[in-house]
Amino acid sequence: MSLALNDLLICCRQLEHDRATERRKEVEKFKRLIRDPETVQHLDRHSDSKQSKYLNWDAVFRFLQKYVQKETECLRTAKPSVSASTQATRQKKMQEISSLVKYFIKCANKRAPRLKCQELLNYIMDTVKDSSNGSVYGADCSNILLKDILSVRKYWCEISQQQWLELFSVYFSLYLKPAQDINRVLVARIIHAVTKGCCSQTDGLNSKFLDFFSKAIQHARQEKSSAGLNHILAAFVIFLKTLAANFRIRVCQLGDEILPTLLYIWTQHRLNDSLKEVIIELFQLQIYVHHPKGAKTEEKGAYESSKWRSILYNLYDLLINEISHIGSRGKYSSGSRNAAVKENLIELMADICHQIFNEDTRSLEISQSYTTTQRECNDYSAPCKKKKIELGWEVIKDHLQKSQSDFDLVPWLQITTQLISKYPSSLPNYELSPLLMILYQLLPQHRHGERTPYVLRCLTEVALCQGKKSNLEGSQKSDLLKFWIKIWSLTFRGISSEQIQAENFGLLGAIIQGSLIEVDREFWKLFTGSACRPSRPAVCCLTLAMAICGVPETVKTGVEQSICEVNRSCSLKELIMRWLLLYQLEDDLEDRTELPPVLHSNFPHLAVEKILVSLTVKNCKAAMNFLQRVPECEQHQKVQEEPSFSEVEELFLQTTFDKMDFLTIVKECAVEKHQATVGFSVHQNLKESLDRYLLGLSEQLLNNYSPETANAETLIRCSSLLVGVLGCYCYVGVVAEEEAYRSELFQKAKSLMQCAGESITLFKNKTYEEARVASLRNVMTLCTGCLCNCTKPSPNKIASRFFLRLLTSKLMNDIADICRSLASLIRKPLDLGEVESMEDDPDENLMEVEDQSSMNLFTDAPAGGTSDAAVSGDSQSAFGAMNPLAEEHLSKQDLLFLDMLKFLCVCTTTAQTGTVSFRAADIRRKLLMLVDTSMLDPAKSLHLRMYLVLLKELPGEEYPLPMEEVVELLKPLSNVCSFYRRDQDVCRTVLNHLVPVVRNLCQGDMDAENTRDAQGQLLTVIGAFWHLAKEGKCTFSVRMALVKCLKTLLETDPYSKWAVLNVMGKDFPVNEVFPHFLADRHHHVSMLAAESVNRLFQDMKHRGSSTLLKALPLKLQQTAFENAYLKALEGMREVLSGWP
Repeated sequence: MSLALNDLLICCRQLEHDRATERRKEVEKFKRLIRDPETVQHLDRHSDSKQSKYLNWDAVFRFLQKYVQKETECLRTAKPSVSASTQATRQKKMQEISSLVKYFIKCANKRAPRLKCQELLNYIMDTVKDSSNGSVYGADCSNILLKDILSVRKYWCEISQQQWLELFSVYFSLYLKPAQDINRVLVARIIHAVTKGCCSQTDGLNSKFLDFFSKAIQHARQEKSSAGLNHILAAFVIFLKTLAANFRIRVCQLGDEILPTLLYIWTQHRLNDSLKEVIIELFQLQIYVHHPKGAKTEEKGAYESSKWRSILYNLYDLLINEISHIGSRGKYSSGSRNAAVKENLIELMADICHQIFNEDTRSLEISQSYTTTQRECNDYSAPCKKKKIELGWEVIKDHLQKSQSDFDLVPWLQITTQLISKYPSSLPNYELSPLLMILYQLLPQHRHGERTPYVLRCLTEVALCQGKKSNLEGSQKSDLLKFWIKIWSLTFRGISSEQIQAENFGLLGAIIQGSLIEVDREFWKLFTGSACRPSRPAVCCLTLAMAICGVPETVKTGVEQSICEVNRSCSLKELIMRWLLLYQLEDDLEDRTELPPVLHSNFPHLAVEKILVSLTVKNCKAAMNFLQRVPECEQHQKVQEEPSFSEVEELFLQTTFDKMDFLTIVKECAVEKHQATVGFSVHQNLKESLDRYLLGLSEQLLNNYSPETANAETLIRCSSLLVGVLGCYCYVGVVAEEEAYRSELFQKAKSLMQCAGESITLFKNKTYEEARVASLRNVMTLCTGCLCNCTKPSPNKIASRFFLRLLTSKLMNDIADICRSLASLIRKPLDLGEVESMEDDPDENLMEVEDQSSMNLFTDAPAGGTSDAAVSGDSQSAFGAMNPLAEEHLSKQDLLFLDMLKFLCVCTTTAQTGTVSFRAADIRRKLLMLVDTSMLDPAKSLHLRMYLVLLKELPGEEYPLPMEEVVELLKPLSNVCSFYRRDQDVCRTVLNHLVPVVRNLCQGDMDAENTRDAQGQLLTVIGAFWHLAKEGKCTFSVRMALVKCLKTLLETDPYSKWAVLNVMGKDFPVNEVFPHFLADRHHHVSMLAAESVNRLFQDMKHRGSSTLLKALPLKLQQTAFENAYLKALEGMREVLSGWP
């Protein structure tokens, strides 16, 4: 043992000295030693190596606990009746002892969490439970729990379900205990964090714990105190969300029980905004659970009760008063205030209106039982207050008319807009004309006031709603037409106002979409002159108009008319082209400096290109509809990583048997092949004009190009515009792909991309310049958006092939080199330069690739490493430890790296569909080098995110990875899973990202060694997760991700020839494993398995965008049916017996 540690050991033993003066001396020495660099270094090393024979941080903590016990016992046995000064001295002594413990924990865990979670939890729970320890110890221990344990991801993942439940019980008992010395806000924050941890790391709290929340809410009513109530209710919302799928009726009944109390608290107490926010969230959650997707009757999936109906009416009345109160505060407050009300309140009000508005009831007398006192509430003979409330669309119309103040009008415009948008059927036919008249009257007033955009948005939703109604009477249509003509005229005149231009174009587009009026020739002037500039809303409106109305050949436009008379080829279509591209006459080109918005603003993908190409086609309307009919590909859809509550609503609706999409029979069909519609022909003069305009734009950029000052984003947008136009030409059959490659447009696009590449290359040595990092992130996002690896034929796919041909080998290799440089430059947040970094635990080496036993993968021993997210400190969330996948762990350079990585992955996947200028195999090899054991560190949040991107993006569906590369990609998988085996969020994400890899495993030679290696690596991990799931160590979200993997395995290997899980030395074919999830105790998991059960009976081959079905042999089907039937019965028995 080193001298430094020997000194510390002697000091620790002296802390148990019988004489108080000696102990006091040793405390000062102890504090000095635990911050001595040499001592810290040795303690860190011994703690990391798990060698108990040496002094480590845990051993020192045990000595410290004995010291605390000794000092506490001395204080406890001292004379109780002493002077005030002596009492103050004892109190100070307790504070010093408690501070010493906090200081020690900070020192031990400063570089990484070295103290054992179990040791810390035991100390805290024992201290908090012991009432004799007083408020000082309890408060300090609670602070340690919140800041030094629950905010550390490593500890967060090591707490068992039993410990979570014990923490919850202890602290909720403290919260409900009517003691003066309890800091209830601190206790409530701990309850919030514990609930979050329990519900994310386990399958959640037991339903019996709901009583705690009921008592807490009643307690708040009785005491007229809302201290910490916002945290309690936030925890309650988390709990209910995890409970709802399994215990919907219980959740509904609980809402019926406690919501009246919350209504009372809202009306009788003065609540702060944060508490109101969480109460609104709770109300909204109850609406979702009672009325999934707005269901109004039990037959459609709603949960109805007379008590709930009464709550809805009272809540409606409360929100009307709240909105009125907000408006009053706005009118009479000093300074400027926004007239709009927060969206969550508006959404809640709209949902309630949808439920309680009906054609038969205009007013109703309600009982306000929640306004009674607690004593009256217990006396059932006491009368409840009665109040008459107004219902129906008359209420909305009255509020829109009775005041001229924006503070009164805007909230009701918001409510009307939300109600019609979310529930179009809630607006009766007979209310269309009166509502439209009111909105029309509001439109001309205060044209530049705050209300105008809200009026326009409301009118937009009314227009879309009317367009969906097919049962309007002729006389009503005539009345509505008169209003729409007037509204159209007002909107048209206001289009030049930039502040409301988006709303104006949105309304014009909605009117066109619903065919509410006949579009006149004046409309097209908007897209030919200086009334407005090209913008995203303008382009969307123009797209709708071209698809529905078609473009007239000519239109009188004043100055432009004389030009057309001189040059007859200058039609309205050509004027629109010029407007989109801000084209100027050749005489002005030399002085031109302004670039069109399409080169520096974000427009919908290929929207401008489709307009330009359609304008050159003789049948413009048909061409636009042909280009628009292809649905947006997955590459350009926003992916929602986090599951939303709408999935649970869908689950509820399946119980009505109205929502049975998963039983839709997939018909056997051939692989789709795109054939352009015969008959599309172009106006050659318009096509030549468009080419000339685009080439002129390219020349302008190339002539002004300078590597140091060039804007790569602008260059890429222009090259993307050129190849986008070529792609659309090819899709409508005007130009052949080979001809497009030889065109002058394509050559200009190549020149532009080459210039952009030179600009990107300059970044290699400037990775720390924030402005360049931000710019390059935009470039990468833009480039990735130009690529499409979907299997369905589309203009996107053709334009993507063209764009790939623009990418030079040098550019791709430069980006790959920048990626490697950024990945290697990342510094661990834990490496603070004070001590050596942690050593790996030799006794807990993660599984070797050759070892295919899933049991060696996820052992019960504690994890040997520490991730970036495991560091304690202020960077952690106040209500739980931060997810390792959270962006907060990443720098701007890290985010750039991930954007580049995704771009390269999509490039190499998509490149297999045609000829490119770079070697995709070389780029993939460079990407796979990033996951080499010498490079990949799973503890780093960036490296974890990097590996997940590669898993998800590198394997392609149409052109899969070569099997030897799949082997390389999967090598780190077991290491990563082993490191994060207790982190349920990471496990769920890893499993979800494995699905593309699973689809790759049926390619190539099934007997090849590489194929068997890849299959073995993947099946080992999936088998380990299945074993953990059977032992109850996986949350329902992880089990759902596991079901998705198993489902994909069944699609890949329907006969389970190789899809066999080896667990505890036994083989389990996947087609026998899958039915087990039909008996899963979580309803969401069992329903997901039920939706996919046809994979047990059919061979489902995915060919591009189609699915080919083939029945499996009868014997396999019979076996599958028996297994599925028995497991389904088992699951039903669990439901009937009631789950704990």
